[in-house]
Amino acid sequence: MKKIENDWKLQSLPFGEEMKDALQQQHHAAQYIALVGKHLIPQQADDSNTNMEFVPEKGILLGNALPNGIKVGLQLNHLQIILYSDRNRILKTLSLNGKTKAEGFSALKESLSSLGIDTSAFTNELHYEIPSHPLDKGAVFSVKDEKYFIENLKYRHNANMILSEIAAHMEHAESVKIWPHHFDTGSFVLFAKNKKGAVSQTIGLGLAIPDSMVPEPYYYLSFWSEKDLPLPKKIPPPGKGRWMMPQWNGAVIDHTAIHSQKSALGQYKLVQSFYKEGIHTIIELLKNS
Repeated sequence: MKKIENDWKLQSLPFGEEMKDALQQQHHAAQYIALVGKHLIPQQADDSNTNMEFVPEKGILLGNALPNGIKVGLQLNHLQIILYSDRNRILKTLSLNGKTKAEGFSALKESLSSLGIDTSAFTNELHYEIPSHPLDKGAVFSVKDEKYFIENLKYRHNANMILSEIAAHMEHAESVKIWPHHFDTGSFVLFAKNKKGAVSQTIGLGLAIPDSMVPEPYYYLSFWSEKDLPLPKKIPPPGKGRWMMPQWNGAVIDHTAIHSQKSALGQYKLVQSFYKEGIHTIIELLKNS
């Protein structure tokens, strides 16, 4: 446990416009990995061919392997695309800094082709939309102040660490992944099946980026049941987080709450308590349904 606690990276910057812009640029840059997954990797029913994992020691998002073993990564602090061999050797590095999205795609397609990959079906089109950014209108990727990109990198590092820790102690939890559409780091837990063998109850946990529900990054904990759950009038709070019911079956703890703790250990314990207490409450709700 001590090693995990010491591995939490202190989140020291408030979430402002500079942080938001860096996060949005990372979100848009991650779509290159999703594009490779969509067009060059066999389609999976759950769209997992487009997801990616966080590699802590390298500070990168890493996509799934192409049929020939090559993987596409994104270094989050410099906004660099890195192509790796099936033996994790760096084959090519492409900087997105100063490039438009179209220029970045062209450079990636050319690099993949030079490595012997058939890119005839590789297009700059996805099956979903993400929040707009000046990049959509021809602006260039720009790492003006790297500290904001590094701070967002800490979010991914911390989320990967604590969510992996929690998932490891929950039966039937999926591996922690980053999903390019909503750009959340998360895991999904199959909690129960019905008599027909179909999934009947689930628990979700993860780190989300700002959205219409919460205007800053936040950790979430959610649940679903095929049967309507009779919710009690009073539900114990999930640590320092808050339940969002009845609007949404889940709880959140936002960046502001985490940032209020001025030590890495304090931040870690705050999020840990949110999940420990929130999961206990959810399990009791699901068991009694």
